[in-house]
Amino acid sequence: MKEGQEYLGALKLGSEKAFREIMDCWYKRLFNFANGYLNNQENTKEVLQDVFLKLWDNRQQLAENTVLNAYLFTLTRNRCIDLIRRERLVIQFKNDKQEEYLRLSENFDALSDPILDNIFEREVQNEVNRVVTSLPEQCRKVFILSRSNGLKNKEISTMLNLSEKTVESHLTKALKTIRRVLEQKFPGSLNLIFILGQKIRFLKNIPDTQN
Repeated sequence: MKEGQEYLGALKLGSEKAFREIMDCWYKRLFNFANGYLNNQENTKEVLQDVFLKLWDNRQQLAENTVLNAYLFTLTRNRCIDLIRRERLVIQFKNDKQEEYLRLSENFDALSDPILDNIFEREVQNEVNRVVTSLPEQCRKVFILSRSNGLKNKEISTMLNLSEKTVESHLTKALKTIRRVLEQKFPGSLNLIFILGQKIRFLKNIPDTQN
């Protein structure tokens, strides 16, 4: 199964040919995946239209090592969850729609299955680990002592003979770096990353990189 790296370079440059090849390669798989939960072909087509539009709109932000296969399935899963959530709200209090509500609830729970989250979680964790390893030495030490060892800034300050302000500066730099990289590699998925944040080491209080 293709992971999509062979298309990324051309796609990032705006190649419509690469974009069409991606659609040809993934559309059927994504359609079957989404329709299995939505059981509605029109809604499924709407989902995929949104997915591929987001792919095109975000093409320049994709990192060179983006796993396109996982990215597309994650976008599709998230869009299905949004649509099912919306439909459940519409029919929640309609007595004649309770069977449909239960079906949607089951599909919502299935899409939220930990197996799917675990696949994405592993990718995010690997990327976070890579970024942490690449941080400057002092910044990396401060960050690991804080986020992995759970030390307070004052304790780190004493241990490394640094001012608390310097410790805070290192932490801010590390967190901003992590967020920037995650936004590049997983564009459009930051909300899911934060939902999984408690399962992923180091993901706490990541600041907005634009601040």
